[in-house]
Amino acid sequence: MAMGFRPIAVAAATIMVGAVTTTAGMAQATKEELMMRALGTTEDVGAVIEEAFARAAAPLTEEQRAKALECWSDNSCDTGTGGEITVAYADGFGENVWRRVTAMEYIMQALTYPEVGRILYSSARGDPAKAIADMRAYIAQDVDVIVIFADHGAALLPTVREATEAGILVTVHNGTDVGGEAGVDFVSSIAEDICGLGTAFIQVVAENSEGPTGVVELGGTPGNPLSLAWQACSDAEIAKHEGMELLGVADTNWTQEGTFEAVSSFLAQYDKIDAYVYEYADGFRGAVRAYEAADRDMDMIVALRTDEQGLFCDWEDAADPDFRIFYSSGQNYQSRIALTAAMMKVAGDEVPAGIDVPFSMKEVTTGLCNRDLPQETSVSTLIDTEMLAAMFAN
Repeated sequence: MAMGFRPIAVAAATIMVGAVTTTAGMAQATKEELMMRALGTTEDVGAVIEEAFARAAAPLTEEQRAKALECWSDNSCDTGTGGEITVAYADGFGENVWRRVTAMEYIMQALTYPEVGRILYSSARGDPAKAIADMRAYIAQDVDVIVIFADHGAALLPTVREATEAGILVTVHNGTDVGGEAGVDFVSSIAEDICGLGTAFIQVVAENSEGPTGVVELGGTPGNPLSLAWQACSDAEIAKHEGMELLGVADTNWTQEGTFEAVSSFLAQYDKIDAYVYEYADGFRGAVRAYEAADRDMDMIVALRTDEQGLFCDWEDAADPDFRIFYSSGQNYQSRIALTAAMMKVAGDEVPAGIDVPFSMKEVTTGLCNRDLPQETSVSTLIDTEMLAAMFAN
């Protein structure tokens, strides 16, 4: 296992979310600008996040950009650097735009390390048996690092432990939980504060409402831990605000169709719903359709975790000043942080067992919609527009 990479220091980069910014001669975003756009802060983020964003801000050469597309298309590649480290990404499900963008974030981050000679990626396609088999294949190949999107949770823990015992550095991200003990069974877990997110949803509603406020909570699949976690804290925050009332909670299965059905049901019950809180921006496009189908004014505040731009295009089309959307982040870049955490561990640096990714609530403004890109693209991705266009050209 090669050791001893040096932290990167850059003043400017080729990446600016929502604008075409590539190498020579074009507007560039600094590490600090990327952090403000994605995290809402540059302070007290910790060494791993600082390093991850410094590398994300580093300009890739045209050859590296072409290599990134090759790795992304083929799910594996030799980087051509002669580096001794092999990094692997075990995705529990990779068959949508958000996951494909998250995979590219990991690939582009890996290409900032000359020590990395080979990049691997696999998707379990939602199958826990394949997720385990993918991990074991990486162990058999004696890779150095495995980054996991652990959709299959504790079912992966025995294999994660096998990898760790084999000397492989494993990190998990986006709050997925394999059980066990972070820092012992694997290097680190990367996530934003999901409880804090639920609290922030209600705070932003309260700050932008007057008088009695009726709130609807939407969630994903029935009983899923993500929705339950933020809703518990959202409920607690609602109780602190006089005149605020929880009108109801509904599952959507994280689909536009499920959201359409849930919101249509609420619209049949209530003449006015002041606010919705939900973790999935693209899913809320179904709510927009429900309002249109019911011929109701979109006089509401929406607080969301993710930031898929299709909803922001719908918002622009609605042109209704009473329709206000606040969002946190799609968090695609957590795969970058997870990789950087492992690479810092390779170099012998101290890495926290838990890495808390900051977030902030931002209001949607005109200009976030780019109709030339897939509507499911997160506006907070650190991948530049030119690369996104190349990824989804066909």
